[in-house]
Amino acid sequence: MITKIDVTHFGLFKNYTWDTALANETFKKINIIYGRNYSGKTTMSRMFKCVEDTIMHKDYDTCQFRLTLTGGQSITNSNLADFAQHHKIRVYNTDFVKENLGWLHREDGTIKPFTILGAANIELEKQIEEIIEKLGSIEESKGLIFELTDEEEELAKLRKKNNDKGNDLEDKLRKRAADHIKVTDTLFIATTAKKTYTIADIKSEITAIGDKTNDHLLDTDTVEMLLKLLKEASMEDINPLPVNNPRFAEYSQECQKILEQKITPSKPITELINDSILQEWVRQGIDKHRDKRTTCGFCGAGLKDDLWGKLDQHFSKESEDLRKKIKNKIDELEVAKKELSSFLSLKRDQFYGTLQVDFDGALKQWDVASGVYMKNIEILITELKAREKDIFKTRELPELTDASSSLVNAIKAFNDALAAHNRKTSSLFKDQENARKKLRLAHIAQFVIDIDYKNELDAIETEDNRLNLMGGVVKSKREEIGRLQSDKRQLEAQANDESKGAELVNQHLMHYFGHNELKLVAEGEQPNIKFSIHRDAAPANNLSEGECSLISFCYFMAKIEDELKDETESDKLIIYIDDPISSLDSNHIFFMFSLIENVIAKPKKYCQLFISTHNMEFLKYVKKLTGVKNNSKTVGHFMIERRNQSSSFLIPAPLYMKNYITEFNYLFDQIYQCSLGDREFNNNNIQYGFGNNMRKFLEAYTFYRYPTQNMSFDQRLLKYFENDGVTYTLVSRIINEYSHMEDQFDRGMQPIDMDEIIKVSDAVITRIRTTDPDQFDALLDSVNRTAD
Repeated sequence: MITKIDVTHFGLFKNYTWDTALANETFKKINIIYGRNYSGKTTMSRMFKCVEDTIMHKDYDTCQFRLTLTGGQSITNSNLADFAQHHKIRVYNTDFVKENLGWLHREDGTIKPFTILGAANIELEKQIEEIIEKLGSIEESKGLIFELTDEEEELAKLRKKNNDKGNDLEDKLRKRAADHIKVTDTLFIATTAKKTYTIADIKSEITAIGDKTNDHLLDTDTVEMLLKLLKEASMEDINPLPVNNPRFAEYSQECQKILEQKITPSKPITELINDSILQEWVRQGIDKHRDKRTTCGFCGAGLKDDLWGKLDQHFSKESEDLRKKIKNKIDELEVAKKELSSFLSLKRDQFYGTLQVDFDGALKQWDVASGVYMKNIEILITELKAREKDIFKTRELPELTDASSSLVNAIKAFNDALAAHNRKTSSLFKDQENARKKLRLAHIAQFVIDIDYKNELDAIETEDNRLNLMGGVVKSKREEIGRLQSDKRQLEAQANDESKGAELVNQHLMHYFGHNELKLVAEGEQPNIKFSIHRDAAPANNLSEGECSLISFCYFMAKIEDELKDETESDKLIIYIDDPISSLDSNHIFFMFSLIENVIAKPKKYCQLFISTHNMEFLKYVKKLTGVKNNSKTVGHFMIERRNQSSSFLIPAPLYMKNYITEFNYLFDQIYQCSLGDREFNNNNIQYGFGNNMRKFLEAYTFYRYPTQNMSFDQRLLKYFENDGVTYTLVSRIINEYSHMEDQFDRGMQPIDMDEIIKVSDAVITRIRTTDPDQFDALLDSVNRTAD
């Protein structure tokens, strides 16, 4: 299916970008497009007709547009024939009628009968003569064939000159991509997703750089930093350090209690009390002599029997318990020292180079804090040993700084560096790809500057435009010659198809439109059968515009019905019906809807359907087609509007147009937009239909209020504004001078004054708001607006 359309320029469409105008919308299976007359509906249908004909329309041969298909394929004005690989398209519009049913009108406007109805639906005899004259020959020095010879020679010279310039620049880009970027690992490395670097890649990145070449250039420091990042290899993750609160405060309090604990011997020995060294010497001697010797190991004197009793009274159980407590605490502090010494096993080279500075900072914090902590533990041990040697004397700890919080902060700094390291491990590949891309774009930016790429490209583009212009002329002429020659060969073979086509058109005319009096009549014998249109068994020389529309549309639908019978191809068929309603009454509009419903919509064998219209009544019926109602997933609603009388835009249809089916709501919204003035009045196209819009709206609105049969529209208008003569006068002038031009032709040649439009529309809106507040609120709600 066709999903989007972008237009550089094509008739009324200029610089139209789908994603800007329609955001996340796409064309659906069924697409309903509303647009007023001259808004650009037929222009849009001609883009699709170019795709059907695989050649640009003669009035738009240098225009540019792009159709995006499901799957992302693109069809542009330069590869129209590629569309046939995916789908086939059939377009009904005014060009179709002129091309296939040109027999309906004479140049002076009178109607002439059918002479032949064929696959191309033109007069065969006249076409053959026109083809021969149009083709001409080289020998006669006239016609398309002769013109093509000269134009092809000129095109060949222009193409060679343009190719030389383009090839030179292409070679520069190709060599830079293949001989430098592709083989420089700091600029590009092959991956499974991107295995090589080509000229297409350098072109794409030049486009991405655009005019901002200087923004992509890098200073020396930045280049060195990026190169350093590219050299880094992936490293293993590092487990975070445990954050346990150090126990120094607890150690300090416990040691202080030990040092302050008082011990009194039951019978102290004075010499030992006064000499702590002697006392320690004696305490150690007890362990070496009791139950082991009878003489002194130092002097050899005998040991008296009462000696042990005296010493036991001096060295009591209480003092020994304290001594044991001191020893245990010293052992505990020694363990704490050992654990602190072995706590940190991290090495600088475990970290990425860019994170080693963070490691150095954390290590400096750790060294300072652990040094203080270790020194304080040593002081505690020293004080405990001193008390152990002089067990009976209490001691006081010196004032110490607790480095616990500094230790914790150092550990947290290490963990922050570890977390950054681990994150870098997971993101290193992406970081290096980004670094490589920055270096590559900087390289390309400098390259673009060095070769003066922009000016070179501008020169080539100038030559391209000349080549495209000339190429379009030659291509169009060549294809026209081929088409004319093919038509000439096939005309005689189409007689049987003509007969069947005529029969199918007659069936549609009789079945759907009740036109028993109009039919195609065969004349002559095969292979020279011709058909003429008859009314009541006589040639019909004066067909009305409505009858011409019916016959033309029946012919198109007959072709479509025939193509839909091919079940192998029908699901590829895209149908575009552009504004088929012209001078038809309500019954015929309904029957035309019925024809679309029964031939196309109901069987559901087509691929995609587009219907555009300016007729609100027909729009009402279209919303009832099979597959349309309450089916937002497969139905798209759009509007074509013309802005500033210069450009057409395809936009989402307003909600009221999707949800309502009366023209009354639409006319109210047009007038309400005008009444907003500078706040919203940015669509100058409204002014050209303002008089008609205002007249049609007030005719309906005043009739609802005063449904008296013998009251004219002017009388109803006067009654509605009976207390506001100024507004009545302004409104009357607008709806008479700008909707009926019989007596005001010179006035119709001038646009309505904008201030006058705003003033009149505001007066009407204010009147409705005042007299019918409920009706006014309901109208606002119906067009999805709120009162200001």
